[in-house]
Amino acid sequence: MRPETPLFIYEIRAPGPTGLWELECLPPSVCLGPLLAGYLLGLHVEADFAFLFFDRRVDLDGLLASHPDLSLQEVHEMRYDQWQDGAWSPPISLGPLLVLPCHDGEAPPEPSLPRPLGALPPLLIDPGLAFGFGGHPTTRACLEFLLRLYLPGTTSAPAPETALDLGCGTGILALAAARLGAREVLGLDHSHLAAEQAARNVALNSLSEPIAILRAMAQDYATFPARLVMANIPLFVLDDLIRLDAFLDRDYLVISGLLPEEGEAFLSRLSRRTPHRILDSRRSDRWMSYLIEPR
Repeated sequence: MRPETPLFIYEIRAPGPTGLWELECLPPSVCLGPLLAGYLLGLHVEADFAFLFFDRRVDLDGLLASHPDLSLQEVHEMRYDQWQDGAWSPPISLGPLLVLPCHDGEAPPEPSLPRPLGALPPLLIDPGLAFGFGGHPTTRACLEFLLRLYLPGTTSAPAPETALDLGCGTGILALAAARLGAREVLGLDHSHLAAEQAARNVALNSLSEPIAILRAMAQDYATFPARLVMANIPLFVLDDLIRLDAFLDRDYLVISGLLPEEGEAFLSRLSRRTPHRILDSRRSDRWMSYLIEPR
């Protein structure tokens, strides 16, 4: 999508999950009709809300009449560049990593600045309607932590060969881990939008061999035997995860997406579950990110 593409986001609520489950599982042409299905850009379900993305105003009276448990709460109107705040930033260069934000599979030209010795092939990230193009403070902090774990000479421990990316969004962290040397990476997100876009980005970067992308809840795959876990996700999900011994049985945790007070709460709860060492942390004006070594 181009920066000026209009977005109309229809926020729909259901008192229970049944109606929204139907929206997720039925083909759009069944729920919306063939005409509206042709305009649908994406669907995201969060708890008892669904967000339908269109590039024009549409009439959802037929959908609401056939699903009386659904109600239209609000219509949010904005441009695509407002939805993906900053996604048209210049390419992001971090050591040997170069992230090229691209759109509709079309990458911008590589910058003419000289690349460092040992530079890796660029990571192409098409954000679509998902989160994580590389410039957000939480994503950037996670990328910096990955460089610390994988670059030679930055740590005495061997780099983790297996990685789990919970709430993978566009797949950028899974892609970066694989590009830096992880041999097996599992990325997952509960959002259709995110999982589908991450899979596209994996294919775009020809990294389908080391990376698998699933649409799933983080809690369902927290026991996946990876030595590194990356979780740029809300606190309430992390609260569920730190109750699981398998989640904490790792070499490293990369945790991000927390407000400062949430970061303090998470570390306090983690301390009650297991001894740990904070190897690194980042604070932007709004967000906290941590590189943690459970012990």
